[in-house]
Amino acid sequence: MHIKRIEIKDWIGIKEQSFSPGKITKIIGDSGTGKTSIIEGMEKALTNKSRRTEVISHGAEEAELLVELEDGLQIVRKVRSEKADYLKVKHDSKAVSSTEAFLRKMINGDIFRPIEFIQQDVKRQTEIILNMLQIGWTVDDIKAWFGEVPEADYQLHILQILKQIEAGYYAERESLNREITLLKANIEGIKRNLPANYDGEQWQTVNLQMLYKQLSDADESNKRLAEAQSLIDGLSLRFDDIRRRSETATESKRLEYSRQRDNLGGAIKRLEDNVQREQAVIDDADRRIADSGVRLDAEMEQAIERLRLQYQAKKQSERDGIRQEVEQSQVFAAEYKEQIATKRTELSGLSELERRDLDKIVDHEANLIATERAKSGNAEQVIKDTVYVDPAPLKAAADEAAGMKEYLREWQRMNDIIREKLAPKEKQSAELTAKIQTARDLPMELLKTAALPVDGLSVDAQGRIRIDGTLIDGLSEGEAWAFAFKLAKAQAGELKVICIDGWQNLGSRQQEIIAAAQTDDYQYFLLSTIEGQPLKIESVEG
Repeated sequence: MHIKRIEIKDWIGIKEQSFSPGKITKIIGDSGTGKTSIIEGMEKALTNKSRRTEVISHGAEEAELLVELEDGLQIVRKVRSEKADYLKVKHDSKAVSSTEAFLRKMINGDIFRPIEFIQQDVKRQTEIILNMLQIGWTVDDIKAWFGEVPEADYQLHILQILKQIEAGYYAERESLNREITLLKANIEGIKRNLPANYDGEQWQTVNLQMLYKQLSDADESNKRLAEAQSLIDGLSLRFDDIRRRSETATESKRLEYSRQRDNLGGAIKRLEDNVQREQAVIDDADRRIADSGVRLDAEMEQAIERLRLQYQAKKQSERDGIRQEVEQSQVFAAEYKEQIATKRTELSGLSELERRDLDKIVDHEANLIATERAKSGNAEQVIKDTVYVDPAPLKAAADEAAGMKEYLREWQRMNDIIREKLAPKEKQSAELTAKIQTARDLPMELLKTAALPVDGLSVDAQGRIRIDGTLIDGLSEGEAWAFAFKLAKAQAGELKVICIDGWQNLGSRQQEIIAAAQTDDYQYFLLSTIEGQPLKIESVEG
């Protein structure tokens, strides 16, 4: 089905234009004369898509587009600035309903421009081709495939969506695997600090307190045995030591009493000398008094009368002093005599005290010997009842257990990391791997259900387009041209329209395209820019 007539009013610089296109219609003109505006007006009428924001001519309130087909179907679309757009699709011989849906089905999406396709980058070309692949899917399908609805641009083709999902899961797994690697490195670091083949389960159950109690009991038993043997071995030596100590104590005690006797004898001698000295003072008192009286009488005779009374007073004073000194000496002498009596009493009692102290030393010696004999008797029983226990294996076992238990905290930390962090992340990584594989496998499964628009076209697992096994960006210029025209024809729906912009640049290919166009059932619009040329629309005849 071809277009029979096109009318355009107040549309992107075109005040009014009407023409009836043939099978091949050439639209010629300089830049800005309205060539592209005609094609865009036709696209707007058929697809309701605009490539520009402002499409109504300046000063007008609406643009009107009419496209009439060979079978009598008319499409009238009005684009308005103040009111909602208007669309009417009518046919004289049949009713038309659901107009936009009807038009989309009739033209199969967009009016394809092969030259424009060739000029697109690979990403846009891939998007265009994928949009031609009709693969049915829903969000519920996504949830069924992955157990969730992953983040992706769900406006894209399903193959591109799956590629985004795969990339998202892959990035998530990469991040997770880095964390797993760090956790494993941490675990290996802990393992390196643990003894080789360390079994924490084994050392957790070891009763360290019991091991050290066994060692302590063995040491205590061995100590009692050693002490008992030492008592037996050193009994005679201890007897000799006791006797020596007793002899030393006896000699010391005798020397002590001898010193006391000497001290008391010396004290008595000193006191007797004091008594004799004081007695001499007493015995010489009368003589001294007489001598003093004679001396003083002589002095009185020689002194003047007025001093006589003075010297008589002096005589009396000295007499009183001497008598007082005598009295004091008598007191001292009596005290000394009492002390002498006391000392002599002490001296007479020293022998008895000495005898008693020496008897005590003898008794103490006997008691010590009896005690040692008793100890030796107990020691013999201890030796008889006690078996020596080698403490070395017990100590080695207890020390080993103590050393191994010091590693339990790190061992437990390692197991906590494995159980609480590593295992969940490894499980999550495995789940992501499964989802990545699902995202990789699904495109090939889905492609089995899709009708490919061109023979030789395939889509690989990465969502890349290949033509006979060659990526589209690896096609030669001729292969790219041939493929673009195949796509243009495959894209066309009931309305088989192909637009070629930049016709003036195709050179020798123009004849090839014209020759092919004259033999197929497609309608062509050729846009050619010629400098200085006003807008001109003409049909190309065979």
